Amino acid sequence: MERSKTLRLFTILLLYAGQGIPLGLFDFAIPAWMAVNGASAQDIGFVVAMVGIPWSFKFIAGMVIDRYTLLSMGRRRIWIIGAQAVMMAFLIVFAIVDPAPRDVLLLGIAALAVNTAVVFQDVAVDGLTVDILQEDERSIGGGLAAGGQILGMAASASFTGAMIYAFGISAAYLACALLVAAVTVHIVWTRERTGERRLPWSAGEAQPVNIAAQSNNWLPLLLEALKNTLTGRSFLWFTSLLTTGLTYGICIVAVPLIATGFTGWNEEELGSLNGTAQLLTGVIAITIGGFAISKIGAQRGLWIFRSVFIALLIWMVWSADNWTDPNILIAFVMAWTLLYSLTGISGVVINMRLSPPKIAATQFSIFMAVSNMGISLAGILIAGIAALSEPKAMLMLLIAVQAVSVVILLIAKFPTEQIQSAEVLQKAEAI
Repeated sequence: MERSKTLRLFTILLLYAGQGIPLGLFDFAIPAWMAVNGASAQDIGFVVAMVGIPWSFKFIAGMVIDRYTLLSMGRRRIWIIGAQAVMMAFLIVFAIVDPAPRDVLLLGIAALAVNTAVVFQDVAVDGLTVDILQEDERSIGGGLAAGGQILGMAASASFTGAMIYAFGISAAYLACALLVAAVTVHIVWTRERTGERRLPWSAGEAQPVNIAAQSNNWLPLLLEALKNTLTGRSFLWFTSLLTTGLTYGICIVAVPLIATGFTGWNEEELGSLNGTAQLLTGVIAITIGGFAISKIGAQRGLWIFRSVFIALLIWMVWSADNWTDPNILIAFVMAWTLLYSLTGISGVVINMRLSPPKIAATQFSIFMAVSNMGISLAGILIAGIAALSEPKAMLMLLIAVQAVSVVILLIAKFPTEQIQSAEVLQKAEAI
């Protein structure tokens, strides 16, 4: 990957698609399946919260991945391969267990277990993305990351929704496991840098740039992460990250409830719509999303897209009496999916720039953990507050949250290149 721009960008695209596969199942297909079979908003919210819990603690995975690795295979590959193997194993186990739509506890455990494995894969891929991309590739890489994850989710949401409808939930788990296996074959074959091992028993050695960036004990790693996290700049950025999580968490609960309770759709119809929206959004993110954000700037793009999102939410609330019209649902799903993706690309670029090389996985995962706390918070709020049991109330809350975020983004200033990268390059040259 170090020597080929095409290979590193393609690998990033494929790996993010790989993590989108189980997300499409647990974020879209299973909530829709539960809603169609009579599950309450509280039950769906519980499963969504369980999906988000591992993501809220991904900074722990980040610290472990930054601290321990097999450098002769690169800083990240051993973790990516291992996490994907565990992911496949859990999917096969729950295919055998075969929980029913009302087995909320089992579905929550499945969501927690699989997403814990996905978190380790995600953190390792995030670290690889920060490590391997050149500065002028970050916006394009952000587009590929967002687009790849969306394409994986699109394929999974559409395919698993149809599998559940035709053959049951076990078939959907097995289908996801096979798709993850295909991604794993590529990362087993592809090396990060010239001279590294392809597998633990292959010939190869650690490269100077990785040796220079690697943390050899816990204390410097923890102190650096703490120092970088406890800045005013990071705290301002946390508000934007929480908004991202709340947006996603509320929309993935509200949309199935609108579709089944007002529009009268089943899980196959909603799965097909989600899949189509994700597919089109993924193509846009990959082809023009990263390029557009590189031109307008990540921070400017973020507040612009959030402002448009607010207008979309206001329109959807205003249209509540006409939610029986499928065209309204279709328009909303297509629009929120695209806007969420575009804000995500901008956010990924800023995350990369705020993550120093030595603690790239840790810092990036801290930022993403805050975002995913927003997803869990959305599930908790919906499950615990009776006033938020209706989709209209959920969307009104989201309008207020997005508005606060836009104000902060207009005031704060975030970096335009990765912090502390020059120091690591100087140390690598000395080695």
